[in-house]
Amino acid sequence: MTRFRKAIERLAKGSSTLALRLGQGIVGWLKAGERFSDFMVRLVFLAIPVGVLWGLLLASRAVMWGLAVIWFIAAWRAVQPAQGEKEPDLHPEDLADLLWELAGERKGVHLAQVAQQLSKETEGRSWSTKDVKALLEAAGVPTRHSVRVPGRGVAVGVHRQDIPGSPSPTDPGPSRNHVDPQVSPATATATAPYRRDLGEGLSALFTPDPQNPVRTNVEVTKEIQK
Repeated sequence: MTRFRKAIERLAKGSSTLALRLGQGIVGWLKAGERFSDFMVRLVFLAIPVGVLWGLLLASRAVMWGLAVIWFIAAWRAVQPAQGEKEPDLHPEDLADLLWELAGERKGVHLAQVAQQLSKETEGRSWSTKDVKALLEAAGVPTRHSVRVPGRGVAVGVHRQDIPGSPSPTDPGPSRNHVDPQVSPATATATAPYRRDLGEGLSALFTPDPQNPVRTNVEVTKEIQK
């Protein structure tokens, strides 16, 4: 998918560049005449091949597809990278998706993990942590020297707080009025009120009812972050 997206972007950019060059060339050629009569003669010479070409397009689909192929080839070559210049290895959005995928629910991902995954996905290329760091720097993603990943220890990596965008949607958490099933009125009855964290900024306050010893009032509130 990444290569296909790059190809589409290159064709679009090449088509725009080609159309601009063609337009500038035609305008420059028309303006090259010294007199108004020269301009009119050049305009007629331009209109004749355009009219013939338009007629061929309407008469034959083969001509249309042939011209389309010629245009795509010219557009592709119009933005061909200069010698020694490399195209981006990975689109920034795809890089962010990869980082989120590898990080999962953990605090971050090590550069070694990213290099290992890219080596699997990139045919004929072996990625190193140095390559990954250069890729992250080009995409504007900062790295940290001490990122802890369970089962892998601490190493240079990307903290989840620094990964652009947001992870893929997951299953919804507890609703506003949801109370952990492990908490029951029996466990909530106490001599003094106490509060329990429900996650996602929600908390529940358990208050024993002084009028009914076996009854506990539960109030769910949400913390407003400033």
